[in-house]
Amino acid sequence: MIRPHVLILHATGTNRDREAAWAVEAAGGAAEIVHVNALRANPGRLHDFQMLVLPGGFSYGDSLGAGRLWAVDLRWLFHDALAHFVDDGKPVLGICNGFQALVKSGWLP
Repeated sequence: MIRPHVLILHATGTNRDREAAWAVEAAGGAAEIVHVNALRANPGRLHDFQMLVLPGGFSYGDSLGAGRLWAVDLRWLFHDALAHFVDDGKPVLGICNGFQALVKSGWLP
């Protein structure tokens, strides 16, 4: 069985990244924690993964509102790569602040 490669996206202020990675590993996946700036340098790297997880915490200190600045990253820095990822049917999981960022970025209603 092939282990799905799962990206745990880390941003300033997010936390529980290691716990999310542990859960992925416990479920049989291969987790990799990647900082948002590393993905920014190479957005196409997103396609090396079969799943994306945005963990909880207080991204960017929740300045301007919960998940709002992380949502800006998702919308403006990774829009095309994330659109292709989703169009390929790959799952995206947002936990707590990660879910808020997905909603505020327009990826969820």
